[in-house]
Amino acid sequence: MKHLIRTVLGVSIVLAAGVVRGDEPGPLPTEQFEKLHQLIKPQRGEARWMEIDWYPNIWEARQKAAREGRPLFVWAGSGGAPAAGC
Repeated sequence: MKHLIRTVLGVSIVLAAGVVRGDEPGPLPTEQFEKLHQLIKPQRGEARWMEIDWYPNIWEARQKAAREGRPLFVWAGSGGAPAAGC
């Protein structure tokens, strides 16, 4: 994790230095892009909520929960109807 933070901070400093000087950034080599992408991409187990099979259709979710005898976990965000008229 410390290596990731140092790498991300280093990249941020390099990018910021380019902006301050006004240099036009050149194209990022594919190998360097892939390396950076692997460093910042969430690794298995870091974002467990992304591993859940979410059902955007409540009816399908209710049917599956009933078949399996399991409860529902309903997560509503700003895309749904607000609970308190926000």
